[in-house]
Amino acid sequence: MLTSAAIAVEPGQPLQIADITLDDPRDDEILVDVRATGICHTDMSAAAGRLGVQMPVVLGHEGAGVVVAVGSLITSVAPGDRVILAPDFCGRCDQCRTGFTTYCEKSRALIFAGTREDGSTKAHRDGAPVRAGFFGQSSFSRYALVTERNVLKVTTDAPWHELAALACGVSTGAASALLALDVRPAHSFTVFGVGTVGLAAIMAARMAGMRSIIAIDRHPERLELAKTLGATSTLNTDEASDIATALKDLTRGGTDRALDTTGVPALIASAVDALAIRGVCGFVAGMGAHIDIDLGPMLVKGAQLRGIMGGDATGLVFLADLVAAYEAGDYPIDRLITTYPLANINEAFADMASGRTVKPVITFADAG
Repeated sequence: MLTSAAIAVEPGQPLQIADITLDDPRDDEILVDVRATGICHTDMSAAAGRLGVQMPVVLGHEGAGVVVAVGSLITSVAPGDRVILAPDFCGRCDQCRTGFTTYCEKSRALIFAGTREDGSTKAHRDGAPVRAGFFGQSSFSRYALVTERNVLKVTTDAPWHELAALACGVSTGAASALLALDVRPAHSFTVFGVGTVGLAAIMAARMAGMRSIIAIDRHPERLELAKTLGATSTLNTDEASDIATALKDLTRGGTDRALDTTGVPALIASAVDALAIRGVCGFVAGMGAHIDIDLGPMLVKGAQLRGIMGGDATGLVFLADLVAAYEAGDYPIDRLITTYPLANINEAFADMASGRTVKPVITFADAG
């Protein structure tokens, strides 16, 4: 299968649009005609060389499209089915068997290596191998090879660009609030950074009936958007000289739950400082970051700081629930999305990095 794709060839360099030859699906693989694919900060980090992903590689891990062909062992989907693509996992290790698939022990191979679990690549260009298995999908390509583990069949006729946006960033934010942090109506909940992940967490908190939801960011327009999506208060980091003190004032002594989506050490430290007794702060970004925290106050308060991968969601289970909630109108993600053709993917990266665009989604011009 000859397919057009955006290829990361050198760290920190623009992606190259070129044709690659994708393998025929193996017995346990599914060929998907990708109609739209979201861009996530993880894609940007990988393209910049911060995640150790070997190149050349086709990135992208928020695909949605139509099944074209299936291997002989596939039973859950058939050609013509509409699907959303999720991160792959092995399904056999202790973490997967207990439901924590985002912590799969094979994630280095299945998520970041861009290959199959056996180390083989899925594509080539001019006779040279191209890694086309990023997160088990590499959906910055018109066609992608996936497995039954990371493909969710959907019956909704929702727009492709909205279905794609649900796959990682929105799912991570919503699951971080509802599953990893277990937010409750009586809690106060603070979100640091209101991009896609942060705004999805705010929407989830609103859906959970929370009465105190604080959004923190440096972009005034994003803070205004956060208010319309469920935030009850906002703080601008460019205007508040002491975020922790301001947050304690807003929450009458400390926030019960906090989620940092920025990976900025100073903001994570502020979040921990502002935790209430037995409060929990989760973070979803910060590869390579280092933070100095005084453990004494955390010990006295019984406070926690923990990393969160994929919101602690289980396989396709939470994604299916999220699609149902989206169909019910609980996640108006259309308000976050700006679409771009594949040819403009580098512009989309730049707009996301600058904050101009909240959620860029690549769409294919001839997608039906």
